[in-house]
Amino acid sequence: MLQLRELTFSYLAGQPIFEGFSLSAKAGERVCLKGASGKGKTTLLRLIAGLETPDSGTITLSPDCKTAMVFQEDRLLPWLTAKGNVSLCSDDKAAEDWLRAFGLEEELDAYPSTLSGGMCRRVALARACAVAPDLLLLDEAFKGIDPARKEAILALLKERFRDSLILFTSHDDAEIAAFATRIIEI
Repeated sequence: MLQLRELTFSYLAGQPIFEGFSLSAKAGERVCLKGASGKGKTTLLRLIAGLETPDSGTITLSPDCKTAMVFQEDRLLPWLTAKGNVSLCSDDKAAEDWLRAFGLEEELDAYPSTLSGGMCRRVALARACAVAPDLLLLDEAFKGIDPARKEAILALLKERFRDSLILFTSHDDAEIAAFATRIIEI
């Protein structure tokens, strides 16, 4: 499903962040990209999403691969409600279903400015999930979500995306142990 071959990337002709990096991953895997801050985990997700271009090497995805990404920042549109933000990428029914699944049934019509940080994270997650992606890229997507709710969300993602590839970054060892099927040290 995903093949990275000899990937090299650097910002502004500086020291390469990646040099000859290769990775192969398939549907059904939940791959954690783990490493210290500043080692390129976010950059790698941005490269895979097509938001950055490698200096050299190739990124190959399965044909017609539908991709969704949750960034470290929520990136919610403040003038839209929770449902409106999720509906940008899906129909209203899918938006409502995912918001309810993440415990936000009372906040469908709430604006981001009225939601807590953890609630905003769940809206961002719901938006990505509502796309029904084949490839789900999660950049520290669970930060700010309380432990019990995070556990429920991880279980839900395992169930509903068992045939998708999930690449995620995390510094939380418990989260990694509970969710990852494979860990790649960056």
